[in-house]
Amino acid sequence: MPDNVPTKVEGLVINWLGGNCPVQAEGTLCGKEFYFRARGNRWALNVGGDVVVDPEWKYEEPYGSEAFAAGWMEEKEALRFIEAAAEMYKNR
Repeated sequence: MPDNVPTKVEGLVINWLGGNCPVQAEGTLCGKEFYFRARGNRWALNVGGDVVVDPEWKYEEPYGSEAFAAGWMEEKEALRFIEAAAEMYKNR
């Protein structure tokens, strides 16, 4: 997907989304940095703090039945997961 991906969630700005093994995205959510990563058979959205190592908030789910399924998810599907987790963050 191109830079600055349009989203349906107020306060969510995706600066970049793409890749395979892992699929990754970066941007801001409610003014805090976020990092999305889908690799192996899991995906996660981390918000605030050190978004890679020690985030303030983290949401993670299993994905697929094969060992590396998450790393090959489509970008449109990743966007749906990011938006859903962003809503959870906002409603926490």
